[in-house]
Amino acid sequence: MKRKIFTLLLAAMPAVFSYSQGVYGCTPDLHVEGNQLTDPNGNSIILHGVMDTPSMWFNSNRWSSWDIGGYVPAAAPRAREYFTKIFDAITATSDGAYCDLFRLHMEPSWLRRDNIGNVDGGESNLAITYDRDKVKLYLEELFVPIAEDANAHGLYVIMRPPGVCPEDIQVGDAYQKYLLDVWDIVSSNPKVKEYAGWLSLELANEPVRVRQADGSRPTDGTWGPANSAAKTDFFQPIVDKIRSNGFTGIIWIPGEGYQSSYESYAKYPIRDNNFGYAVHVYPGWYGNDDNNANAQTFISNFQKQVPGVTSKPVVVTEIDWSPGEIVYDENGQPKKKYDGNYETKNYGTWGTASTSKWGNAFKTMKDHFGNISMNLTSTDDYLDMEYFLKTGIARASFSTKNNPNEACGYACWKWYKDYASKNNITCKEAVQTPFKGTALAIPGKIEAEDFDEGGEGVSYHDEERANNLDSDYRKGYGVDIKDVDGNIRLGYTVKGEWLEYTVNIAETSRYTITSLVSTDNDEASFHFLLDDEVITDEIKATNTGDWNTLVEVKADTKELAAGEHILKLYIDNSFFDIDWFKIEPLDATKVEDIANGLVPAGAYTVSSTLGQKTGVIVIDNSSSVSDQLSSYQSNTILFLQSAETGKVYKVRVK
Repeated sequence: MKRKIFTLLLAAMPAVFSYSQGVYGCTPDLHVEGNQLTDPNGNSIILHGVMDTPSMWFNSNRWSSWDIGGYVPAAAPRAREYFTKIFDAITATSDGAYCDLFRLHMEPSWLRRDNIGNVDGGESNLAITYDRDKVKLYLEELFVPIAEDANAHGLYVIMRPPGVCPEDIQVGDAYQKYLLDVWDIVSSNPKVKEYAGWLSLELANEPVRVRQADGSRPTDGTWGPANSAAKTDFFQPIVDKIRSNGFTGIIWIPGEGYQSSYESYAKYPIRDNNFGYAVHVYPGWYGNDDNNANAQTFISNFQKQVPGVTSKPVVVTEIDWSPGEIVYDENGQPKKKYDGNYETKNYGTWGTASTSKWGNAFKTMKDHFGNISMNLTSTDDYLDMEYFLKTGIARASFSTKNNPNEACGYACWKWYKDYASKNNITCKEAVQTPFKGTALAIPGKIEAEDFDEGGEGVSYHDEERANNLDSDYRKGYGVDIKDVDGNIRLGYTVKGEWLEYTVNIAETSRYTITSLVSTDNDEASFHFLLDDEVITDEIKATNTGDWNTLVEVKADTKELAAGEHILKLYIDNSFFDIDWFKIEPLDATKVEDIANGLVPAGAYTVSSTLGQKTGVIVIDNSSSVSDQLSSYQSNTILFLQSAETGKVYKVRVK
């Protein structure tokens, strides 16, 4: 019997994996230890990726559902399909894309009450416009499935709540109650709790000012940092609610000033043992821009504004930049955006700066602390999504601009790959065991979907680690399993994929494998191995022209030894469904004396006991079996298969 134990250690770039597996092909549980994100084996991990939201507008209308009513349940599959393409792109290591982190915004367009009319405040007014039943619905139908898909691509996920904060929030106000309710729903979800090792939660997006319960906000001046427990009193009850619901994963705590000011946490700390700080960084913040790009100033200002960087891990959940110029109004004054940043004309990013100045100062600061992960503010900040959708090739964003190397896409294309090569991540040990605990009997019938436990690279390999089909059978595995009116079978088979089954062979013998398959592809094919040794020829899946018209195809094996083994189904050519395969003793008639005429006249294929074809013979009145096999050594055992009936005769050469 062959049993595999699989441990994946990566201290260098894992080029052996296909891009659909992500950078690492696995996401071991992370937790906070000191000021680091740490895996179960004590390795410190720094993550890098992008942020996105299932919004038609934010996704540049690359998917649309206005024809079916907009943000309605029937539209969720369209959004999920687009996000699969995002994940394919940002993990395309073969093209140089090396993301391992994804920040998922629970897009509020799906969550507002019906028929609410025009309400001022937009996203910041969700406290009075959200529908908690929709939060529950789309958590199940959209947000958790997107997170699952991201993780199936090898990505860790940070989930942030719907919408942005109002500029002023206050302890005990409607917005705190809104966040408490949303996070109560999310952290009570069984899947969210199950995924706590790779799914983390960011409590709010861009608070500007957090006030105490009486409305006051003591500061070091007109804008200075709050000198009170307001932020702690606002977010601690949310942390406590999440923990009381049983969510054990990492929680990311925001600050004030659009997530740039965290000073008060030094005096009034959050009470929890598995949290870090979610920070935003844009050009002009922390005393740095292209006109004042100084790494040492960046370091000192960042530590002053985010003092927790020395004691807790930090993730920059929003950052981007590209070169450009500030836009001035008719009075010659620089225009400002809603968040206080100057309005600029650049490549389409929120921030305006160049990599050679501001970008490099930021990276020096980031590397100095050694515990800062980061997410670019959108997928389009990292790669050219339009180009990927047209060509299937991932390339850095802004590639067609005049100075693409000065924008965040080119910089992070290089940085992320470099960081990936230095991360030392240890995947959980995975042991291959029989599905349902018992080896499958041979002779017998095996359902194709009943492959062994163990996971990707252990008991199976699937080119896309998400289940592309609609069955809940074997939930959590990346194998593509479909349910057709209660009939469970494998689909979306792709060349190079395989599945393994622990089997117990009753008797040493040759066998016939009969498989029930369908395809509309003339080239679809597969073969079987036992303990990684080929035991059948390539088997063609008959083209029935209809995926729901399944037919049997057969192949004979070489002699198989009795006992427990690992049987492997290997996909040679793509695109067929397979329901089951049954393995039965070969229909062979033993002939003690080849001269006694028990082999009927006709044409026969000759095979060795190893299943290797050695020739073709024709037996007739003028040519006996003995004559035809005279070139073989005495006592050699051969198998003769009739071209007319398919019946096999076992003969021994005299």
